[in-house]
Amino acid sequence: MSAVRPSHLAGIALLVVLAVLPALPGMRALLFPLTLTNIMATLAIAWNLLFGYAGLLSLGHSFFFGAAGYASAILSKSYGIPVPVAMVIGAAVSSGIAALVGLPSLKLRGHYFVLVTLVLPAVAYQLTNALDVLGGHDGIFGVPPLVRDSYAVYLGSLFLMLASLVASAFVIRSRLGVEMISVREDEEAAKALGVDTPRVKLYALMISAFLSGLAGAYWAHLNGVISPSVYELEKASMPLLMSVLGGKGTLLGPVIGAYVIQTLFESLKIEAIATARLFVFAAATFAIYRIFPQGLMGVLRRVIG
Repeated sequence: MSAVRPSHLAGIALLVVLAVLPALPGMRALLFPLTLTNIMATLAIAWNLLFGYAGLLSLGHSFFFGAAGYASAILSKSYGIPVPVAMVIGAAVSSGIAALVGLPSLKLRGHYFVLVTLVLPAVAYQLTNALDVLGGHDGIFGVPPLVRDSYAVYLGSLFLMLASLVASAFVIRSRLGVEMISVREDEEAAKALGVDTPRVKLYALMISAFLSGLAGAYWAHLNGVISPSVYELEKASMPLLMSVLGGKGTLLGPVIGAYVIQTLFESLKIEAIATARLFVFAAATFAIYRIFPQGLMGVLRRVIG
């Protein structure tokens, strides 16, 4: 029987702290910001699966995040579909769109895929602003909540983040994960070894979009509203910054990055620097990346090691 690793014990202890802390007296104010952090961590996990392991750079994951949020909001509000079911359908919609986008763009060489992902949120922003069926500029209000109790909503976001981590770990350790890493390291060599690289990249994109969609749907039901602002620069850049800061190509890096950046964002909620803070964080993140290519996970490994 193998011994329990200290890192596993530390992870379990941290999970217990995260689950219990907001329920303590005087800590209820942490519920909403921590719920947001778990949602953004889920989005970062999804982005990291695509770029950190498959080597596909996406600059538009906010598109998949927002598309699922809109779909889930419409299905639950207008058609009375139960929220959990609507969320899964919304995530599936994002995954399906990812397949339609990926089939042509992933076969092209160069930076075509990056350009396509960069354009998607801009197109979605214009469409959602223009279409009355999507609420126009104001968006969709009165999106039904997942549950009424804020602590239960927080625990649900924690479960969503952990489920995404487990799903990501499962993919990474599967044959598909091995093929993804081989594509990331050297696509031509992977082809020579018989890897169907378009298929691998397409599956990676679809899985990543599905997880992003779950995060977006949860976000919509948490806030009770979804509007075109979901496609703006901040949402598009956050998963990239969180993954790079925490450590791209590592399992826990996106979670660490999400908690650090969201904590700083909550501490700097000043309108005068609302725009500037994003660029400050971006500069700081890439400065850390230059020194520690594995991000904060690399720093932790050095300290622990």
